Amino acid sequence: MITSTISATKNRLSELLDRVQSGETLIILDRKTPVARVERIRHASNNPHIQLPKGAWNPQRILKLPIRSGRRGAQGLAEAVREERADAW
Repeated sequence: MITSTISATKNRLSELLDRVQSGETLIILDRKTPVARVERIRHASNNPHIQLPKGAWNPQRILKLPIRSGRRGAQGLAEAVREERADAW
């Protein structure tokens, strides 16, 4: 079992993941308190919560996603800011 702090894990992630792939378990610590455990996945079929990709990664698919029209959230925010400024003066 390997233990590593959050900052050390960020700095050595590739090395630590290599060790996890070889069978070791990684415990990530936040100020000496364990917060996460990273283990090797032996067979994805034994883990129903893991969904494997159906095909190769295609970034062009993102560009073809429909864009919602009408940004009511942004307009609502702008109106809220205007109202707050009007009240403050």
